[in-house]
Amino acid sequence: MRSVFVTQFGRADVIEVRDVPVPEPGAGQVLVRVHVAGLNYADIMQRKGLYPGGPQPPFPAGFEIAGTVEAVGPGDSVWKPGDEVMGFCLGGYSEYAATDANKLMPKPPALDFRRAAAIPCQYLTAYHTLFTLGGLSAGQTVLIQAAAGGLGTLLVQCAKNAGAAVIGTCSTAEKCELLASIGCDHPINYTGADFEDEVKRITGGAGCELVVESVGGKVFDKSIQCIKTRGRLITLGFASGKPRSVQAQLLLVKNITVSGFHLFGYVSDAEAAAHAMRDLQAWLDAGTLDVIVKHVYPLEAAAQAQRDIADRKTMGKVVLEIVS
Repeated sequence: MRSVFVTQFGRADVIEVRDVPVPEPGAGQVLVRVHVAGLNYADIMQRKGLYPGGPQPPFPAGFEIAGTVEAVGPGDSVWKPGDEVMGFCLGGYSEYAATDANKLMPKPPALDFRRAAAIPCQYLTAYHTLFTLGGLSAGQTVLIQAAAGGLGTLLVQCAKNAGAAVIGTCSTAEKCELLASIGCDHPINYTGADFEDEVKRITGGAGCELVVESVGGKVFDKSIQCIKTRGRLITLGFASGKPRSVQAQLLLVKNITVSGFHLFGYVSDAEAAAHAMRDLQAWLDAGTLDVIVKHVYPLEAAAQAQRDIADRKTMGKVVLEIVS
Protein backbone atom coordinates (compact mmCIF):
# COMPACT_ATOMS: atom_id res chain seq x y z
CA MET A 1 0.00 0.00 0.00
CA ARG A 2 1.00 3.64 -0.38
CA SER A 3 1.92 5.51 2.80
CA VAL A 4 3.38 8.97 3.36
CA PHE A 5 6.53 9.08 5.50
CA VAL A 6 8.51 11.86 7.13
CA THR A 7 12.08 10.78 6.40
CA GLN A 8 13.77 13.36 8.66
CA PHE A 9 12.88 16.55 10.48
CA GLY A 10 12.74 19.54 8.19
CA ARG A 11 10.88 21.29 5.40
CA ALA A 12 8.03 19.70 3.47
CA ASP A 13 10.41 18.14 0.95
CA VAL A 14 11.40 15.53 3.59
CA ILE A 15 8.02 13.91 2.91
CA GLU A 16 7.93 10.93 0.55
CA VAL A 17 5.38 8.31 -0.49
CA ARG A 18 6.52 4.74 0.17
CA ASP A 19 5.17 1.33 -0.79
CA VAL A 20 4.84 -0.67 2.43
CA PRO A 21 2.95 -3.81 3.51
CA VAL A 22 -0.66 -3.51 4.64
CA PRO A 23 -0.56 -3.75 8.46
CA GLU A 24 -2.13 -6.67 10.29
CA PRO A 25 -4.52 -5.68 13.10
CA GLY A 26 -3.46 -7.10 16.47
CA ALA A 27 -5.63 -8.00 19.42
CA GLY A 28 -8.02 -5.17 20.17
CA GLN A 29 -7.21 -3.47 16.89
CA VAL A 30 -9.05 -2.70 13.67
CA LEU A 31 -7.75 -2.36 10.12
CA VAL A 32 -9.33 0.63 8.39
CA ARG A 33 -9.37 1.26 4.67
CA VAL A 34 -8.71 4.99 4.71
CA HIS A 35 -10.94 7.02 2.41
CA VAL A 36 -9.85 10.43 3.66
CA ALA A 37 -7.05 11.60 5.94
CA GLY A 38 -7.30 14.90 7.77
CA LEU A 39 -4.40 17.34 7.80
CA ASN A 40 -3.68 19.25 10.99
CA TYR A 41 -1.10 21.81 12.01
CA ALA A 42 0.18 19.21 14.46
CA ASP A 43 1.33 17.20 11.42
CA ILE A 44 3.53 20.11 10.38
CA MET A 45 4.92 20.52 13.90
CA GLN A 46 5.73 16.80 14.01
CA ARG A 47 7.48 17.06 10.67
CA LYS A 48 9.61 19.92 11.97
CA GLY A 49 10.45 18.11 15.20
CA LEU A 50 8.65 20.76 17.28
CA TYR A 51 5.79 18.63 18.57
CA PRO A 52 6.23 17.73 22.27
CA GLY A 53 6.64 13.96 22.57
CA GLY A 54 6.26 13.57 18.81
CA PRO A 55 7.54 10.62 16.76
CA GLN A 56 11.12 10.27 15.59
CA PRO A 57 11.84 9.91 11.85
CA PRO A 58 11.35 8.02 9.75
CA PHE A 59 7.67 7.81 10.69
CA PRO A 60 4.36 7.54 8.84
CA ALA A 61 2.56 10.89 8.81
CA GLY A 62 -0.94 11.76 9.95
CA PHE A 63 -3.24 10.67 12.75
CA GLU A 64 -6.83 11.60 11.75
CA ILE A 65 -8.86 9.41 9.37
CA ALA A 66 -12.27 8.50 8.06
CA GLY A 67 -12.87 5.21 6.29
CA THR A 68 -14.32 1.72 6.31
CA VAL A 69 -13.44 -1.18 8.59
CA GLU A 70 -11.56 -3.74 6.50
CA ALA A 71 -10.74 -6.34 9.15
CA VAL A 72 -10.86 -6.86 12.90
CA GLY A 73 -8.05 -8.28 15.04
CA PRO A 74 -8.35 -11.28 17.37
CA GLY A 75 -10.91 -11.11 20.16
CA ASP A 76 -14.36 -9.61 20.56
CA SER A 77 -14.96 -6.24 18.94
CA VAL A 78 -17.72 -3.68 18.60
CA TRP A 79 -16.64 -3.23 14.97
CA LYS A 80 -17.19 -5.39 11.92
CA PRO A 81 -16.01 -5.19 8.30
CA GLY A 82 -17.94 -2.57 6.36
CA ASP A 83 -18.56 -0.24 9.31
CA GLU A 84 -18.01 3.42 8.42
CA VAL A 85 -15.75 5.00 11.02
CA MET A 86 -13.64 8.00 11.89
CA GLY A 87 -10.90 8.29 14.45
CA PHE A 88 -7.24 8.37 15.39
CA CYS A 89 -4.29 6.25 14.30
CA LEU A 90 -0.59 6.33 13.60
CA GLY A 91 0.14 6.83 9.92
CA GLY A 92 -3.15 8.22 8.68
CA TYR A 93 -1.73 9.40 5.35
CA SER A 94 -2.01 5.83 4.07
CA GLU A 95 -4.32 3.54 2.14
CA TYR A 96 -4.82 1.40 5.25
CA ALA A 97 -4.26 2.01 8.93
CA ALA A 98 -4.35 -0.36 11.92
CA THR A 99 -5.49 1.30 15.12
CA ASP A 100 -6.91 0.45 18.53
CA ALA A 101 -10.64 -0.19 18.40
CA ASN A 102 -11.31 2.37 21.13
CA LYS A 103 -9.77 5.12 19.02
CA LEU A 104 -12.59 4.88 16.47
CA MET A 105 -16.09 6.39 16.41
CA PRO A 106 -19.05 5.72 14.13
CA LYS A 107 -19.18 8.11 11.18
CA PRO A 108 -22.36 10.22 11.41
CA PRO A 109 -24.60 9.33 8.43
CA ALA A 110 -25.05 13.04 7.68
CA LEU A 111 -21.34 13.47 6.93
CA ASP A 112 -19.43 12.24 3.91
CA PHE A 113 -15.91 10.92 4.46
CA ARG A 114 -14.29 14.26 3.64
CA ARG A 115 -16.20 16.11 6.35
CA ALA A 116 -16.03 13.21 8.81
CA ALA A 117 -12.23 13.44 8.67
CA ALA A 118 -12.46 16.76 10.54
CA ILE A 119 -14.37 15.42 13.52
CA PRO A 120 -11.84 13.36 15.53
CA CYS A 121 -9.19 16.06 15.90
CA GLN A 122 -10.59 19.43 14.92
CA TYR A 123 -14.21 19.22 16.08
CA LEU A 124 -13.33 17.55 19.39
CA THR A 125 -10.54 20.09 19.93
CA ALA A 126 -12.97 22.94 19.27
CA TYR A 127 -15.64 21.52 21.55
CA HIS A 128 -13.42 20.64 24.51
CA THR A 129 -11.46 23.90 24.24
CA LEU A 130 -14.58 26.06 24.33
CA PHE A 131 -16.74 24.13 26.78
CA THR A 132 -15.01 21.31 28.69
CA LEU A 133 -11.97 23.47 29.54
CA GLY A 134 -13.05 26.98 28.54
CA GLY A 135 -16.46 27.06 30.21
CA LEU A 136 -17.87 29.29 27.47
CA SER A 137 -21.55 30.13 27.89
CA ALA A 138 -24.27 32.24 26.29
CA GLY A 139 -23.71 35.97 26.46
CA GLN A 140 -19.94 35.76 26.74
CA THR A 141 -17.48 36.99 24.11
CA VAL A 142 -14.71 34.82 22.67
CA LEU A 143 -11.74 35.86 20.52
CA ILE A 144 -10.61 33.11 18.14
CA GLN A 145 -7.23 33.49 16.46
CA ALA A 146 -6.69 31.92 12.99
CA ALA A 147 -10.45 31.59 12.73
CA ALA A 148 -10.71 30.74 9.03
CA GLY A 149 -8.89 27.40 9.18
CA GLY A 150 -10.41 23.98 9.70
CA LEU A 151 -10.26 24.24 13.48
CA GLY A 152 -11.13 27.93 13.50
CA THR A 153 -14.32 27.56 11.48
CA LEU A 154 -15.51 24.86 13.86
CA LEU A 155 -14.62 26.99 16.89
CA VAL A 156 -16.67 29.86 15.44
CA GLN A 157 -19.74 27.71 14.79
CA CYS A 158 -19.63 25.87 18.12
CA ALA A 159 -19.31 29.16 20.00
CA LYS A 160 -22.23 30.68 18.10
CA ASN A 161 -24.36 27.60 18.76
CA ALA A 162 -23.73 28.17 22.48
CA GLY A 163 -24.96 31.77 22.23
CA ALA A 164 -21.59 33.50 22.52
CA ALA A 165 -20.47 36.58 20.60
CA VAL A 166 -17.52 35.70 18.36
CA ILE A 167 -14.55 37.80 17.25
CA GLY A 168 -12.34 36.00 14.73
CA THR A 169 -9.03 36.96 13.17
CA CYS A 170 -7.78 36.00 9.70
CA SER A 171 -5.42 37.25 7.00
CA THR A 172 -7.53 38.19 3.94
CA ALA A 173 -10.80 39.83 2.95
CA GLU A 174 -11.92 36.52 1.42
CA LYS A 175 -11.42 34.78 4.75
CA CYS A 176 -13.37 37.54 6.50
CA GLU A 177 -16.26 36.85 4.13
CA LEU A 178 -16.11 33.16 4.99
CA LEU A 179 -16.18 33.95 8.70
CA ALA A 180 -19.16 36.26 8.29
CA SER A 181 -21.00 33.56 6.34
CA ILE A 182 -20.74 31.10 9.26
CA GLY A 183 -21.91 33.56 11.89
CA CYS A 184 -18.75 35.27 13.15
CA ASP A 185 -19.98 38.56 14.60
CA HIS A 186 -16.73 40.48 14.12
CA PRO A 187 -14.23 39.17 11.53
CA ILE A 188 -10.90 41.01 11.73
CA ASN A 189 -8.35 41.05 8.92
CA TYR A 190 -5.20 41.42 11.00
CA THR A 191 -3.13 42.46 7.95
CA GLY A 192 -5.10 45.70 7.78
CA ALA A 193 -6.05 46.34 11.40
CA ASP A 194 -4.56 45.83 14.85
CA PHE A 195 -6.68 43.08 16.38
CA GLU A 196 -5.94 44.23 19.93
CA ASP A 197 -7.29 47.70 19.16
CA GLU A 198 -10.29 46.18 17.39
CA VAL A 199 -11.15 43.91 20.32
CA LYS A 200 -11.03 46.85 22.71
CA ARG A 201 -13.27 48.85 20.38
CA ILE A 202 -15.78 46.02 19.93
CA THR A 203 -15.98 45.23 23.65
CA GLY A 204 -15.96 48.84 24.83
CA GLY A 205 -12.58 48.32 26.44
CA ALA A 206 -13.75 45.40 28.60
CA GLY A 207 -12.10 42.57 26.66
CA CYS A 208 -13.23 38.96 26.16
CA GLU A 209 -14.16 36.27 28.65
CA LEU A 210 -12.24 33.73 26.55
CA VAL A 211 -9.40 33.88 24.03
CA VAL A 212 -8.40 30.80 21.98
CA GLU A 213 -4.87 31.21 20.67
CA SER A 214 -2.70 28.89 18.57
CA VAL A 215 -0.07 31.14 17.00
CA GLY A 216 2.33 32.09 19.77
CA GLY A 217 4.87 34.88 19.45
CA LYS A 218 3.53 38.43 19.41
CA VAL A 219 0.00 37.17 18.75
CA PHE A 220 0.07 35.48 22.16
CA ASP A 221 1.40 38.63 23.83
CA LYS A 222 -1.30 40.81 22.29
CA SER A 223 -3.99 38.21 23.02
CA ILE A 224 -3.23 38.52 26.74
CA GLN A 225 -4.20 42.19 26.47
CA CYS A 226 -7.60 41.20 25.03
CA ILE A 227 -8.76 39.29 28.11
CA LYS A 228 -11.43 40.61 30.43
CA THR A 229 -10.96 40.71 34.21
CA ARG A 230 -11.26 37.11 35.47
CA GLY A 231 -11.12 35.94 31.86
CA ARG A 232 -9.28 33.00 30.33
CA LEU A 233 -6.82 32.30 27.54
CA ILE A 234 -6.37 28.80 26.16
CA THR A 235 -3.33 28.10 24.03
CA LEU A 236 -3.49 25.27 21.51
CA GLY A 237 0.03 25.57 20.17
CA PHE A 238 2.52 27.94 18.59
CA ALA A 239 2.21 27.84 14.81
CA SER A 240 4.69 30.73 14.57
CA GLY A 241 7.35 28.46 16.07
CA LYS A 242 7.76 30.95 18.94
CA PRO A 243 6.32 29.70 22.25
CA ARG A 244 5.78 32.39 24.85
CA SER A 245 6.02 32.63 28.62
CA VAL A 246 3.59 34.71 30.66
CA GLN A 247 4.66 37.42 33.06
CA ALA A 248 2.96 36.86 36.41
CA GLN A 249 2.03 40.50 36.88
CA LEU A 250 -0.13 40.38 33.76
CA LEU A 251 -2.16 37.58 35.33
CA LEU A 252 -2.38 39.05 38.83
CA VAL A 253 -3.83 42.44 38.00
CA LYS A 254 -6.91 41.09 36.20
CA ASN A 255 -7.09 37.60 37.74
CA ILE A 256 -6.44 36.01 34.35
CA THR A 257 -6.21 32.26 33.84
CA VAL A 258 -3.97 30.84 31.09
CA SER A 259 -4.36 27.16 30.21
CA GLY A 260 -2.83 24.81 27.70
CA PHE A 261 -4.92 22.30 25.77
CA HIS A 262 -3.91 18.97 24.27
CA LEU A 263 -6.69 16.82 22.85
CA PHE A 264 -5.35 13.45 23.93
CA GLY A 265 -5.72 14.48 27.55
CA TYR A 266 -9.48 14.54 26.95
CA VAL A 267 -10.30 11.65 24.61
CA SER A 268 -10.50 9.17 27.49
CA ASP A 269 -13.08 11.33 29.32
CA ALA A 270 -16.20 9.35 28.39
CA GLU A 271 -18.66 11.86 29.81
CA ALA A 272 -17.10 14.82 27.99
CA ALA A 273 -16.89 12.81 24.75
CA ALA A 274 -20.56 11.87 25.04
CA HIS A 275 -21.51 15.53 25.45
CA ALA A 276 -19.43 16.47 22.42
CA MET A 277 -20.98 13.83 20.18
CA ARG A 278 -24.49 14.57 21.46
CA ASP A 279 -24.14 18.24 20.58
CA LEU A 280 -22.50 17.40 17.23
CA GLN A 281 -25.49 15.31 16.21
CA ALA A 282 -27.95 17.95 17.42
CA TRP A 283 -26.17 20.70 15.50
CA LEU A 284 -25.93 18.56 12.35
CA ASP A 285 -29.63 17.77 12.60
CA ALA A 286 -30.46 21.46 13.08
CA GLY A 287 -28.19 22.54 10.23
CA THR A 288 -26.22 24.90 12.48
CA LEU A 289 -22.82 23.27 12.02
CA ASP A 290 -21.13 22.78 8.66
CA VAL A 291 -17.75 21.12 8.32
CA ILE A 292 -16.17 23.31 5.65
CA VAL A 293 -13.81 21.37 3.37
CA LYS A 294 -12.25 23.74 0.86
CA HIS A 295 -9.10 21.88 -0.18
CA VAL A 296 -8.82 18.23 -1.24
CA TYR A 297 -5.43 16.81 -2.29
CA PRO A 298 -4.37 13.38 -3.52
CA LEU A 299 -2.08 11.32 -1.30
CA GLU A 300 0.94 12.12 -3.46
CA ALA A 301 0.42 15.86 -2.82
CA ALA A 302 0.75 15.63 0.97
CA ALA A 303 3.87 17.79 0.99
CA GLN A 304 2.19 20.53 -1.05
CA ALA A 305 -0.87 20.39 1.19
CA GLN A 306 1.30 20.99 4.24
CA ARG A 307 3.09 23.86 2.47
CA ASP A 308 -0.22 25.51 1.61
CA ILE A 309 -1.46 25.27 5.21
CA ALA A 310 1.80 26.73 6.55
CA ASP A 311 1.68 29.54 3.97
CA ARG A 312 -1.90 30.44 5.00
CA LYS A 313 -3.22 29.65 1.52
CA THR A 314 -6.07 27.46 2.76
CA MET A 315 -9.48 27.96 4.35
CA GLY A 316 -11.52 25.40 6.26
CA LYS A 317 -10.53 21.77 6.57
CA VAL A 318 -7.74 20.38 4.38
CA VAL A 319 -7.82 16.66 3.53
CA LEU A 320 -6.06 13.99 1.53
CA GLU A 321 -8.43 11.81 -0.48
CA ILE A 322 -6.99 8.35 -0.89
CA VAL A 323 -7.93 6.36 -4.01
CA SER A 324 -6.65 2.79 -4.21
